[in-house]
Formats: sequence, C-alpha cells, structure tokens
Amino acid sequence: MKRFVHILFAWLVAVLATYALACLAATQSVAARLGGMGIPVSFAERLQMSGQDLLGMAGLFLPLVAVGLLLAYLVAGWLGKRQVSRRTGLFMLAGAVAMLCIHIALRWSFDLDLVAVARTPLGLLSQALAGAAGGYLYTRLKHAPA
Repeated sequence: MKRFVHILFAWLVAVLATYALACLAATQSVAARLGGMGIPVSFAERLQMSGQDLLGMAGLFLPLVAVGLLLAYLVAGWLGKRQVSRRTGLFMLAGAVAMLCIHIALRWSFDLDLVAVARTPLGLLSQALAGAAGGYLYTRLKHAPA
C-alpha cells in the first residue's frame, strides 16, 4: 500500500507540473503575441494572466493531462521493466507523446485547439516539452526513497 501511495504521489505531482508548464507556455505565448501587436503586457499582467489560465483551464485541460499521462506512464512502465537503464528517457518520451496526442486527437476529432499555442509546431513542441518534464519528474519521484 505504501508503494502504491508513493507512485500515486509521483504521478499526481507529474500531472500538476506538466499541466502548469503547459498552461504557462500557452499563456506566455499569448502575451508575447500581444506584445508583437504593439499591446504592452507588464510583468504583473503576465502573472495575472498565468494565474487565471491555471485556474480557468483546470476543468478541461487538467483531466485530459491526467488521463493522458496515466496511459502513457502505464505503457512506459511496462516497457521500462525490460529497459531499466532507459527508464527516465522512456517516461520523458511518454509524457511528450501524451501531450502531443491530446492536442492532435482534439484537433482531428473536434477541430478544437484547447490552447492557441498548439496551433503551431513550436507551440506543440512547448507542450511536448512540458510532458517530457513531467515524465522526468515522475521517474525522479517514483524512484526516490520512500
């Protein structure tokens, strides 16, 4: 039971970190575009926008990230049993692929982009990097002494 709680905690932290990084990347991309259009965005406004997006997207985006990472980590865990030395890389790849799959599946299925940043290749890369960071964090927390 203690091991299960430890793994659950690692997954939850990874989900929250991935979600936060993905939201922040999206928010800062919007703020940069506003700046590019000649609309100044102060640091305080960027912080306010970030906070609002973290709360505002939690109802839809956070559950998608949670389910996506759960499925990805289950596959990576299964593969990692055979490739112990590559476990961290597998979980980073799994997190990145999960984030890409979320955005691509929503676009193909519903013609919907949850975050505007996902409309560009660089924006999709930022979302994938958020997933990779979550995968890295997950392996570090999961394999830390309990």
